Amino acid sequence: MVLILLTGLLVAQGVSLWLQWGERSAVVMQARGQNFADQIARTIRLLEAMAPPQRSATLPALQDDEVSVALIADSAVSTLEPRGAIGNLIAQRLGSERLIRHAGPTGGGRAAESAQRSFDVRLVDGQWARITVARAADTSTPALPVGLMLQLLLTLLIVMAVVMLAVRQATRPLQQLAQAADTLGHDLDAPPLPELGSLETRRAAQAFNRMQQRIQRLVSERARALAAVSHDLRTPLTRLRLRTELVDDAPLREQMIADLQAMATMIDTTLDYLRALQTTEVLRAIDINALLESMTDDARVLGRHIQIQGQALTPLNGRLSALRRALQNLIDNAFKHGQAASIHVDDSTTLLKITVQDNGPGIPAQELARVTEPYYRLDSARSQSGDGVGLGLSIVRDIALMHGGELLLANRAEGGLAATLSLPRR
Repeated sequence: MVLILLTGLLVAQGVSLWLQWGERSAVVMQARGQNFADQIARTIRLLEAMAPPQRSATLPALQDDEVSVALIADSAVSTLEPRGAIGNLIAQRLGSERLIRHAGPTGGGRAAESAQRSFDVRLVDGQWARITVARAADTSTPALPVGLMLQLLLTLLIVMAVVMLAVRQATRPLQQLAQAADTLGHDLDAPPLPELGSLETRRAAQAFNRMQQRIQRLVSERARALAAVSHDLRTPLTRLRLRTELVDDAPLREQMIADLQAMATMIDTTLDYLRALQTTEVLRAIDINALLESMTDDARVLGRHIQIQGQALTPLNGRLSALRRALQNLIDNAFKHGQAASIHVDDSTTLLKITVQDNGPGIPAQELARVTEPYYRLDSARSQSGDGVGLGLSIVRDIALMHGGELLLANRAEGGLAATLSLPRR
């Protein structure tokens, strides 16, 4: 918008300068023509004021650097009519008409024509006089005054400042809308946009606020549905588990218990996934180093050893429970598909990367982009080593998106998978 407006302003200024230059050139040419006519009329008045016998003797006194005068016979008079308004100008200066002929330059060529012009003028007593007036050496149009150029420059700067301010005021609602949309992706309870400004801006803010209200209502309804499903499914599962204990056939009883456990795990995992993007947990400063240490201590109780390399420079603003769940899923996957796990922390002022590595079989390159899809499981040695339902990495990805980051998966050159939780610092 700024470039378009400034381009239009520069074009308008250029056209204005061009028009002023053309008008200035016309005025300068008119002034030179009037000066030319004044010189000829002044010479004619002097000649007509003298008696005819005295004119020849006084001709040397009429000569100067600009005007030369000669009395000529009728036979030497030019037959060319003068072009332009020179005749009318001379008549205006003298107060009456005179016969005027254009005698042309005294010499030949364009150089002589540009240097001087000659006219044959008939005096009131019938005598013809040839008057030659030298042109000015510099016939170009004088440059525009410095004051005018400074005024135009000052006007241009003022208008540029006004344009910048106007464009900034016009685009500020767009910046607020973009910021509100970005905030909404992390916090559904963010305050609504102020419905101020122009009609279009108010309409956009109203549409955004209505969208936010619909999303909040949808999430709230889903939360109530999740709570109901969680309660209603666990109750019959508990009754089935109790009734299974009454089965006398031991192998059948074990199979039924295993099926019920698998069903309970699937329900818990599915509900956990559905809750991943729905959290009322507030953002707070999290000591990542302390969080990782506590998680490695918990793993050590289960006989798991986790090595940590690197450390976070400063606390990270985030949701503690969600980040713990994401990191725990990555650690569980590492031990499920490999015999060991290690954590690498790479921190900067703008980005925090937490990478969990294992020494398992890795993931085929063509499947890396799909393993984060819900319920997607690999038909490979990596998936066959566990009995998950394919939601662990989906939960990690959603938690990363909740924090404005992303989950990056890559196979290690030495074998195994590197899962990186990339979180921006903001």
